[in-house]
Amino acid sequence: MRTPGQILNEYYGFTTFRPLQEDIINAVINGNDTVALLPTGGGKSICFQVPALVMNGICVVISPLVALMNDQVNELKEKGIKAMHLSGGMSFEEVNTALDNAMYGNYSFLYLSPERLQQEMVQNAIRKMDVCLIAVDEAHCISQWGNDFRPSYKNITILREMHPLVPVIALTATATPEVLADTISELKLELPKVFKSSFYRPNLAYKTQKAEDKLYRIQQQLEKNPGSAIIYVRSRSLAVETSDQLNSLGISATFYHGGISSEIRQTRLAQWKQGAVFTMVATNAFGMGIDHPGVRFVIHMQLPESIESYFQEAGRAGRDGNYAEALLLYNDYDKVLVKKQFVDSLPRKKDLKKVYRTLSNYFRIPYGEGEFSSHAFNFTEFCTTYSLPSNITYNALTTLDRLGVLQLSTQFGRKSTVKFRVASESLLRYFEEDMRVSVIGKTILRVYGGIFETATPVNLDLIAGKTGQTSEEVVSALQKMEQDDVAELQLFDTDAVITFLVPREDDKTINRMAIGVRELNDKKTKQVKAMLSYVENNFNCKSEQLLQYFGEEITERCGICSVCLKEVKPTGKKELKIIAEQILVLLETEDLSSREISERLTFTEHDIIKVLKALLDSRKIGLNPRNQYFTTA
Repeated sequence: MRTPGQILNEYYGFTTFRPLQEDIINAVINGNDTVALLPTGGGKSICFQVPALVMNGICVVISPLVALMNDQVNELKEKGIKAMHLSGGMSFEEVNTALDNAMYGNYSFLYLSPERLQQEMVQNAIRKMDVCLIAVDEAHCISQWGNDFRPSYKNITILREMHPLVPVIALTATATPEVLADTISELKLELPKVFKSSFYRPNLAYKTQKAEDKLYRIQQQLEKNPGSAIIYVRSRSLAVETSDQLNSLGISATFYHGGISSEIRQTRLAQWKQGAVFTMVATNAFGMGIDHPGVRFVIHMQLPESIESYFQEAGRAGRDGNYAEALLLYNDYDKVLVKKQFVDSLPRKKDLKKVYRTLSNYFRIPYGEGEFSSHAFNFTEFCTTYSLPSNITYNALTTLDRLGVLQLSTQFGRKSTVKFRVASESLLRYFEEDMRVSVIGKTILRVYGGIFETATPVNLDLIAGKTGQTSEEVVSALQKMEQDDVAELQLFDTDAVITFLVPREDDKTINRMAIGVRELNDKKTKQVKAMLSYVENNFNCKSEQLLQYFGEEITERCGICSVCLKEVKPTGKKELKIIAEQILVLLETEDLSSREISERLTFTEHDIIKVLKALLDSRKIGLNPRNQYFTTA
């Protein structure tokens, strides 16, 4: 039997392990259930790959991250290690063949999603396999208190029932003490060995900044400090818009969100990793499993809903150990918006009762029946039929999912997609031939950005309402565009499948869940409150604030965050006088905006604005209609 050190050297090219890796590996080899809490970039994959190669048999790896599974399987294959991934697009026959290969082909690793594990044929095959290790990546997803809770993770314990003597290793980079305890309980780990590395990142500068003109602030950051960057936004349309704006400013950028095809996602990811494009503007669809150690900047243009989300996304920066920055830009409206989106729209018990009862009536489920019945579901149609507010209804459905009352399919939220294949000038000439098609096509152009570049989810009911056409007429017009080869079209009659997990009992069903509802709502409210507190706290070191949230104490300030770098002593009168003199010298030759003045002087923007206000008050300078300052002397 080869030792862990020999395998590390032979396959990975390293002679020594990172901190805690060897201890974790030895615990697994000794047959212990194990928990590994390591920061992003801490080398979690080695903690289960090395012991699996030491032991005889196949390691079953559960992960929610398709990109990460693909990357790891490809890397293992390049090392000469037999590994496979049951991807989502495989046919029944392909899955069956792959499982046969896994059973009889001397494979070392089988990667699959928790949803794939629910298939009976997959379970039957794994029962027959010689499993040596069960690895659960992103293990915090099993906890309903975790930020990335996935109900399908609850079914992972079936692996323990199949192979009760096989050790389980749970891996995560994000877990509060509460989530850690819940994860251990939900995975039914037996006296686990828990290894927790410090989440402190001495090379990562966490910075928060209030900014009204966020694009200008990003432009400043990226022009002065070129390097690979990720910019996180909260909507697909803003990802497209921001990417376009950055390119127009001469900054190399592209965008990434859940609405673009997997082929385009892979192409753009490769371009970004290889340096052909420096800046990736993305929604949170871009994040976990993205392996690029050289990211110098992670910039958030809007507030995340939780510290967990922010810490995980910000942690993509500086994984190579070199200096990197995580910059969070915000304004007063952002603080209002995050409360509106994630707190004010939380469903109360009466909301859950109404949605659950309405849903049961919608599918004509008799009282006392409906358990494990599945139904195709159109969210927009449901809300429109019963005049339900979409935000609260959506949150009510996800809460019922978390509470185990029903299960939403992974397709929830999918809509019909449209992409125009021809240039805008050709499209407008095409519209001249048919007035009905023209009205519908032009309305789509006005409502949806980026539709020439990527397949864009389109709400057909919304287009119907805006054009005065029926949904059928909208579909007919789109199909004509597809036939005429001016558009690519994918139509989805439903955007979800709902499975009822308990018999219908209306209020009784929800009453039993009342405590859980309150706890879930309290948890989300506390998460938003913690996020706002982090943004507004400019007295305590930012690293210190983040680590305390995850139950870790540090004894000294980081020295590089926005708080640590802030001047403790206010700028004195002598310094302010020098700034005023230099501003007046600049304005003697030309009128300048505050932005242009800040770019030409080396003082802080805060002090320059302060002096400009004082000069205005004393009437030594004025402000013209173009928001430029001029001397009055």
